[in-house]
Amino acid sequence: MAQIESNTRYIIRNKKAGTVIDLSGSDNHSVLGWNRHGGENQQWELIQENDGQWEFKNVATGKYLKFDGEAKDGEPLIASDEPYGWDIWPDEQDPSGVRICVHNTRQVVDLSDHGNPANGTPVTLWWGWQPGENQVWIFERV
Repeated sequence: MAQIESNTRYIIRNKKAGTVIDLSGSDNHSVLGWNRHGGENQQWELIQENDGQWEFKNVATGKYLKFDGEAKDGEPLIASDEPYGWDIWPDEQDPSGVRICVHNTRQVVDLSDHGNPANGTPVTLWWGWQPGENQVWIFERV
């Protein structure tokens, strides 16, 4: 797993599609896959909590990566004023990639539609599976 440091900014790229986790500039709420342009809405500051979990804070808005409902397949990710602690685990097949997981579950952050590379593809939760490259994320330090 790539070294991830607390209080550091990253752009988070999907291994399969090559698109990045983007906070929609039109509503500052929806979390989508988008071609990388490097704007602050695509930059996430990672903050490690005392219990080892990670918060993802959007640089443009100060909002946190979260989900609004239950941790279930298809649940969309959103930006929230409330922090949320995620688990980050190395991918079993690609040591440069990670899985971003709901704490104590097998639900992971997933680029929907099997990693559709089109701009605007929702980023959701889904049950972790292998090889599942649409669930593998590469952290690129800004």
